Amino acid sequence: MESSPNSTENVDVPTQVFEAFLKSIQAAGEDAELVARLRKTLMEERSFSEAAMKMAIFGHNPSL
Repeated sequence: MESSPNSTENVDVPTQVFEAFLKSIQAAGEDAELVARLRKTLMEERSFSEAAMKMAIFGHNPSL
């Protein structure tokens, strides 16, 4: 009988890393809204630009 593949085997490495990162910051007590914004940006939109990251972290695009 063939065993079912582990769910992480079907997920690419960046997705595994981002998921671990998001779980860690959530476990550390970070704001749920911040984690949700980061999850959307990193996992759903796969947007890695500086502007996208600032939007995810700060909730707006600061002019830094």
